Amino acid sequence: MVALALCTPAQAGPQSDKGRGGGGRAHLDATLQSHQSFDGTTTVIVTVRDGADEDVKKRVEGHGSKNKIVNRHRSINAMSVRVDQDGLATLANDPDVESVSIDADVTASATIDDGSSVVSDLKKKLALGNWFTGSTVTIAVIDSGIAPTADSTGRIVGTFDFTGGKNGGAVAASDEYGHGTHVAGLAGASGAVSAGAFGGIVPGVKLLALKVLDKKGAGKTSDVIAAVDFAVANRAKFNIRVINLSLGHPIYESALTDPLVRSVEAAVRAGIVVVAAAGNYGTNPVTGQPGYAGIASPGNAPSAITVGAASNAGSIERTDDRVPSFSSRGPSWFDGYAKPDVVAPGSNLMSDLAAGSTLATTYPSLVYPSAYGKLLKLSGSSMATGVVSGLVAAMIEAHDYAAQLRYDTSLTGRLKKLAYVPPPALTPNAIKAMLQYSATPLRDANGMKYDALTQGAGEVDGLGAIALAYMADTTQLPGTAWIGAIPPTTQFGSDVENWSQQIIWGTRVVTGPSLIDVNQLAWSTSVVWGAGELDNIVWGTMSQESDNIVWGTSAVLGDVVWAGSVMEGDNIVWGTSLASWGPNIVWGTSLLGALEGDNIVWGTSLSTESDNIVWGTMTESDNIVWGTLEYDNIVWGTANKMTGQGLVGGVQ
Repeated sequence: MVALALCTPAQAGPQSDKGRGGGGRAHLDATLQSHQSFDGTTTVIVTVRDGADEDVKKRVEGHGSKNKIVNRHRSINAMSVRVDQDGLATLANDPDVESVSIDADVTASATIDDGSSVVSDLKKKLALGNWFTGSTVTIAVIDSGIAPTADSTGRIVGTFDFTGGKNGGAVAASDEYGHGTHVAGLAGASGAVSAGAFGGIVPGVKLLALKVLDKKGAGKTSDVIAAVDFAVANRAKFNIRVINLSLGHPIYESALTDPLVRSVEAAVRAGIVVVAAAGNYGTNPVTGQPGYAGIASPGNAPSAITVGAASNAGSIERTDDRVPSFSSRGPSWFDGYAKPDVVAPGSNLMSDLAAGSTLATTYPSLVYPSAYGKLLKLSGSSMATGVVSGLVAAMIEAHDYAAQLRYDTSLTGRLKKLAYVPPPALTPNAIKAMLQYSATPLRDANGMKYDALTQGAGEVDGLGAIALAYMADTTQLPGTAWIGAIPPTTQFGSDVENWSQQIIWGTRVVTGPSLIDVNQLAWSTSVVWGAGELDNIVWGTMSQESDNIVWGTSAVLGDVVWAGSVMEGDNIVWGTSLASWGPNIVWGTSLLGALEGDNIVWGTSLSTESDNIVWGTMTESDNIVWGTLEYDNIVWGTANKMTGQGLVGGVQ
């Protein structure tokens, strides 16, 4: 791992159904509740009630010279505040304060892997040709910067520095760490450095560098929020259609109060597609076994497209594609959200190198000569996120191009001279649905399908996603057809793969022949992904819940087995506890991570099923146990004994 801190929100206590607005400790996130004693000062992000920010500011600054406002985050009605211990106590009891969150360290989601397998052609891997270059789209890469290379000549439209509270000052293009340059290259490298061998997904896309990570690959949550706010405020100026967030921090609180998640949701409401890394914490660091609940913030944002990593043996075919153990699995900590949404190539990827950067100089074995320069090989959900950001840019351009064609062919003579008014853009929800619907589910080495918490809907299918975006006519009213018939298969080399033909919406898998070819109300920008019951969304004709229960409340399944096709291993059950399980509830109506006030750890069971992942405490015998028993399905029960020092949430 490269400069990735494994952090533990110790002693996470139960949260009430009313949230954290009760005052005192209830205002604070899990980390602040556990560590209210500290020397000197610390920075927190304070969310205040509407119209009360000036009053809170006066009270903070009037409490002593050590307490001051560092930054304002108006999009989420919050501010970054430097406080001492007394100042934190004052904020915790301020009636105008809704929540107080740690200004967590964020880190890049890259891993160091010296394996020899290299994906040499991303476009072929996604079944893409050279149809769309992304030249009409700008991706805001919120990372460590983007160093100018031959692969990005003339396409870095600006660099703005947010590190250390600089709040977005314009600077020369650079990247001291090297991570942002690599991610940006996967999305949009022209291929000039490698004579086309390692070009990005959209070689003509514009790149906006919003620098939030320093030369060590570390930064602050408040700086990331400031960068997201900047992207939203300047989306028209730079034509920002996509935000790439290949970084994250531990989940310390519910997504409902997490400032970074709220910032992401605000950006999506503004019409920007936000692509976020799932994290690289899919492996139990004690046992080396795959584990769950390693999603990091802001990958837990419901409306973000959260991306895990996929690997392959160097072939175009997908029969040998796997989900590497490092890729974070869901559900999200505290809320139990279904994540990741999809997976994408993210293992041993070659991309642009920032000369003299920390990654290049610290890991010279990962630097490779190319036709006209040098490249860097990295693995991680960061890399997969860059790939998907590039694919989203191609989808946007494909849709816009097709809309122009429809206009050109529908009007003649005098009418054609009228000014062209573009139709409504594809919404972030629609793009996410297309990525999931066209994704191809992956299987492990034994031929068993990975569950939805491991791969989401599957590995992204570039050709399928672009075909759906190209065909979508956004002038059609919700509830009516907007996409013509498209065969739900894609050929990868010699293999033909079926699309998933489903989306994961909140607590349901939604399927049906009209799911994607009808312009659904659920695609509206105002709708939070997964919110509400299916009936409240009013899905188009024939869309329906899958027969396979994926997650929700288990009402009568006495020993918690699967409904539907158990042998396929694609069903996951959880929910409220049955009577025999007593008061411990992991998923469903209770918050993941709030278990009788005890710190939840990650270890292994000493029972006969010793491969299982165990969640619980080190001292009690009624811990919740869950993992991958038979058929790669997730089951749960109770443990009799535990061992090993665990880590909460498998965070980055």
